[in-house]
Amino acid sequence: MFGESPTKKLGVLQLLTAGAIAGMPAAYLTTPCDVIKTRLQVEARKGQATYTGLADCARKIWAEEGFRAFWKGGPARVLRSSPQFGFTLAAYELLHNLLPMPGSHAAVPQSTAGHVEPKVGLGEAKAPLPYLRSRNALKIILDLDENFGRPKVPKLQKGWLAGAPAATAVVA
Repeated sequence: MFGESPTKKLGVLQLLTAGAIAGMPAAYLTTPCDVIKTRLQVEARKGQATYTGLADCARKIWAEEGFRAFWKGGPARVLRSSPQFGFTLAAYELLHNLLPMPGSHAAVPQSTAGHVEPKVGLGEAKAPLPYLRSRNALKIILDLDENFGRPKVPKLQKGWLAGAPAATAVVA
């Protein structure tokens, strides 16, 4: 919309506008979820319905107030949230340009692009910061086990089909 290209970067006002425009449908289309969340969070007063969960809340809103109740406050959410999306996008882009991520072209200065081995021990490291960050991230990744988060299921050792797959059937 604003003609951004590799040679032309957007200005702050254009980033704010683009983020706000993108935030409008995001804010409006999530209004039903926000209505249900708000109803669950607010303590019911006398005469108001109480809810036991998400499905119960949605069912009662539909039955008592109809489809339009899910969209209550939609325009107000757009007016409140879309500027927030704009500021978030602009802040992200500006900070991304000021503080480039390790490994990006702007992150490694040409004078320090060569490989420098850091000092081992508790002394001060002499390697460039992007190199140190990527080295530390690689160490963390390599230390992760491929079965991280998976429950350990004990193998069945007893019986005449010990070691056979569970789906195997024996035909006599």
